Amino acid sequence: MRKKALNAEMNVVPYIDVMLVLLVIFMVTAPMLITGVDVDLPKEQTNTMSQSQLPVIVSLTDKGDIFISYESNVDVPVSEPELINTLSTYQSQSDNSNAEPVQVMINADQNNQYGAIMTLMATLQQAGIEKVGLLTGAPLPTPSL
Repeated sequence: MRKKALNAEMNVVPYIDVMLVLLVIFMVTAPMLITGVDVDLPKEQTNTMSQSQLPVIVSLTDKGDIFISYESNVDVPVSEPELINTLSTYQSQSDNSNAEPVQVMINADQNNQYGAIMTLMATLQQAGIEKVGLLTGAPLPTPSL
């Protein structure tokens, strides 16, 4: 009588069953981990806060012209003294309403001299603006090799 040859292959079906059971367990328990601790929060005692203001946008063209955009006013041409007055008034309204400080974003043409942008930033500082940012364009896509 001949003996049967030994089967040297591994039986993977039990391993697949175990992995599927573990997957189901993780899928059931994962949403419970996200919810966090159940806390009974106190009721609100203060007035609701106003939504944060949209930033004021000050544009500087390569010719040195200044434009301001805020609320419903879009690209209004202003001189430096008018810019200071407008931003000072806008800042004082923000202070009176206990809102966040006015944020100004500078939208300057890339061909501007560094000194022109620094002069504009000094003008914003004279108006009492503390939060200033610089707008940039979207980065150019890198060529694929």
